[in-house]
Amino acid sequence: MAATCIMKQVEERHIASEITKCVWSPKMDLVAIANIQGQVAMHRLSWQRVWLISAPGEGIKVTGLAWRPDSKVLAVSYTSGEVMLVDIEDSSPVHKLSVNAEVTALNWALHQVDETPPEPAFEDLSDTYLPPLPSLSKTYTGGGGEEREEGWHEGRLFKDQTALTLLTVATATAAVHIYAFGLFHCATVDLREAVPGAERVLDAAPSHDLHILSCLVERECGAGKEVAQVTVETMILACRHQELRALAYCYGQVYGLMTYGSHTLNLLTEAWESILMELDLKLATYANTVPEGGVSADFLDLLVFGVSSPEFDLFLSNQLTEKGLKKLGHSIELSYSNIQKLVLRNVQAVGQALVYQLSALVGLARHYHRFSVLGVEEEVVSNAVREAGAFVMKSVELQQVIDGSMSTFKSFLRWLYVVVQRVRGEAVPEEMSRMTQQDLTYITEFLHDSLEDTSVTTEGERRPRFRLERVGQYLKDAPLSTPLESDSNPWVAFLAEHPALAEHPLIFPHHQERSLLQEHKSLTSVLDEMAGQPAKVISKAVNIVSWVPFMSLSSSSQVSVNQISCPRDNVMYTVLLPGPKQSVLYLARWSTSAERLARAGTTPGPARQIEAAPFVFSQLDGSRGCSLDQPNLPTPLLQLIGAQFYTEDTLSVLAQDPHDPKASFFIQLWMLAACGELKPVVLYGDTRLADIGLTARDAATLVDASGYRRLEGGPLSTFAVSGSRKMALLLSENRRRMRLFDMEVEEEDEDEDEEDTAQHESIINASGASDDHQDAL
Repeated sequence: MAATCIMKQVEERHIASEITKCVWSPKMDLVAIANIQGQVAMHRLSWQRVWLISAPGEGIKVTGLAWRPDSKVLAVSYTSGEVMLVDIEDSSPVHKLSVNAEVTALNWALHQVDETPPEPAFEDLSDTYLPPLPSLSKTYTGGGGEEREEGWHEGRLFKDQTALTLLTVATATAAVHIYAFGLFHCATVDLREAVPGAERVLDAAPSHDLHILSCLVERECGAGKEVAQVTVETMILACRHQELRALAYCYGQVYGLMTYGSHTLNLLTEAWESILMELDLKLATYANTVPEGGVSADFLDLLVFGVSSPEFDLFLSNQLTEKGLKKLGHSIELSYSNIQKLVLRNVQAVGQALVYQLSALVGLARHYHRFSVLGVEEEVVSNAVREAGAFVMKSVELQQVIDGSMSTFKSFLRWLYVVVQRVRGEAVPEEMSRMTQQDLTYITEFLHDSLEDTSVTTEGERRPRFRLERVGQYLKDAPLSTPLESDSNPWVAFLAEHPALAEHPLIFPHHQERSLLQEHKSLTSVLDEMAGQPAKVISKAVNIVSWVPFMSLSSSSQVSVNQISCPRDNVMYTVLLPGPKQSVLYLARWSTSAERLARAGTTPGPARQIEAAPFVFSQLDGSRGCSLDQPNLPTPLLQLIGAQFYTEDTLSVLAQDPHDPKASFFIQLWMLAACGELKPVVLYGDTRLADIGLTARDAATLVDASGYRRLEGGPLSTFAVSGSRKMALLLSENRRRMRLFDMEVEEEDEDEDEEDTAQHESIINASGASDDHQDAL
């Protein structure tokens, strides 16, 4: 059955900003659009805008859009080298990637397996053993908490995912990065290792079976440039897809937990108030006016004998006001209470979840025969478990410090309030003046542990130092100024006597001098190193088996490339246009079978085999007629604007009438007919496909009367098609006028539409674009 082109225009709009990219959703009636300002918008078929996201920075442009195969996540790449994964429900960022180079192309492919899938390599039981993490916005309500990101977004990438998907990110530095589920970095392919002079990657698409990665790349050759196709063998991804899926899931959970932990630490920092530093400063100022140790002596005299020096009385009455002490007490209680909740409910919970997920990863690493080829080492993962345990222990230590500080601070401030009131000769409420033996003990401990200490500066100057605030030091990226004393802890003493036991993998280390932020930073560093190991190993296992020079490029050429994988025939198709308004396109076919790859060898050889052919389109007669039937007369060729695969069976081609710039042709080329014209070719050395003298086939003879349509209304620049949604979007030459077509309608509807369209276009051509249709994208 030949391809048909029975299309009906359903929408037309004039856009305020020039459109640079547009991609249809494979599963929903949605289209993603990027404009020249770096914005990305989601639109319905009615052109109703669902949401819009702005560029991440000034002057940053969108370079690629790719839908996840289930259409629930959209990948957006930028000139800055950043790739953002966006949840289409609310446009929230799910995950961000950075490849440190300009991204040139994106593809997101689904692994399709013919055989019955085996038992999964990993089953997540965390919901059975771990409680759900509390919502961050509900835990702490200060500072606009309702608008806070939850930080648990990475886990959403695996929801309802039953098969492996791969996101390929091509760059301007001849590198292709591969991410499982758009999250887990599997491999990086450097095309320069086998293709001399390789530069900008135009496209990189995995096959449906993950056997190959087909790349189109620009390369320097002599004084000019050319386009080459590179076939990368990725059998390790296909053979280990179950293990790769399990690894990606585990790493995804760890990434999500680390994001959650980072947001929690930000909340902890916000919850900590620096008001106690003011009291430290006032005491230090007073200490400079008295001999060394005078502040501690004054406080102890006041506590034991109830008397103090005149200087100290003056300090208490002038510097410590009633209002200030009450404010201090309230701030401490509120701040410590918020920190305590976050530590108990969030920090310790996320630490325990990290230990669980990393321990599960240790279990996978012990399946050496399955996971070692993917770069998973038990020693490295076990080290990460110990670091996660050290983070949990530091959070427990912080909880102990908070408990002790709250008790001693309350007793000390109540006593200090009573003392200040008495110095001023004011009445003190009876309930405030009562003091128990426990209160006295707390005050004594506070005076002993927190008051005057002498520090020596780098210049040798001795300065008094006060340690009233011990919680804030845990929330700084610096060693603890006052570590918690643990000499009396019997477990610490036991490990000190048995150092070999302290190094056991099941015994979590306790770094006494580190702050909580330092522990988190160390854990992040270890996890980054662990996550990077699989990509290093897998990258060495993928091989460039061949590369084929297609054609030379001029300095102004803008090559158009599109690729699709065909599971039915186990092949990949590549269509390439040398530039806009050229008359020839190249169609090539690549086998994805393991047998063909095995014969190709592991290194590129001197002979390069390819099935390809150049095609041209002669002038088509009428708006719905057949091709001209006069082969002896010179026929002008159509100028090709673009080519995209509508489905694996149909290639859509947009062409312009050379005699009438305002008229275009939308052509549906049947792939079965086109593939019958492909010729097996063997290339040697640096010979290009375009230079071996292949006769261009007139594809107009392969298209019947229903296979194309003539479109009026002005020149076009590009288009986007979707066979699954049966839609096409055409852009005018200035990329500000959009026309939307339903591609499969009844012929009666199309005839009516032709009349309406002709009338509408005549009005537009006569009066110009109407402002009533202006749309801000």
